[in-house]
Amino acid sequence: MKKIMIIGGTDSSGGAGLTRDAFTARALGFEVLPIVTAVTAQTNAKLVGLHMVSPDMVAAQIKAALATDRPAAIKIGMLGSEEIAITVANALSDQSCPLVIDPVLKSSSGGQLMDGHLPRQLLSLARLITPNLPEAGALSGQPTAATDAEITTQAESILAQGAQAVLIKGGHGEGDTAADHLFDGGEPHILTSPRLHATMRGTGCTLATAIACHLADKRALPTACRLAKDFVHDRLRDAAETSRAQTPFNKTDCQRF
Repeated sequence: MKKIMIIGGTDSSGGAGLTRDAFTARALGFEVLPIVTAVTAQTNAKLVGLHMVSPDMVAAQIKAALATDRPAAIKIGMLGSEEIAITVANALSDQSCPLVIDPVLKSSSGGQLMDGHLPRQLLSLARLITPNLPEAGALSGQPTAATDAEITTQAESILAQGAQAVLIKGGHGEGDTAADHLFDGGEPHILTSPRLHATMRGTGCTLATAIACHLADKRALPTACRLAKDFVHDRLRDAAETSRAQTPFNKTDCQRF
């Protein structure tokens, strides 16, 4: 079975992080080479505690994993600090497989998860970076986008920082349709799906890992993003159906990936 390398933090609730990445990769036919950057104590409601792994230990994990097997793709999630981000960039500088970055800046359960910035040195290795609307604003140094024109401006700013392509996810937007905007140097691709009234942590982890898996399978980038979005949509639909069966419908709940 092919393997992908997953770099990120643990989540004691199991809702996000490396656990969610491994579940997604397995569902799509991949095993994982897990690299732990941080250990978090989380519930579905809040971040309780955070312990960062030392940069030297992160580098040692990557070196050992690469000596064990060659990944077909790499997905990077929580890094925690700019120092670790630079360490990861140095450790992966000679890798040629597709690399997808999910820029985890804050936990969906609450709490800051990134100290510093994502360096150009790392972004230049990325085939794709997948920020949601608030993350795209933070990465571009602008307010959260409310229009397509603002999304385009933020995407251009992120691309100028070194990434080959950016997928700005629309789950934090409004309306009946969730639209993701993919910019890869040509005309933007807009990927839409009906907005589902469901809450589920780890959708950002799931999406980025699914894209990495499809890129490992030699899918074109727009196709990989579309298939991954459909995968997340199916998981959200299942969560919505479960929620409706268990509790009264709450109109304030909506997808956030």
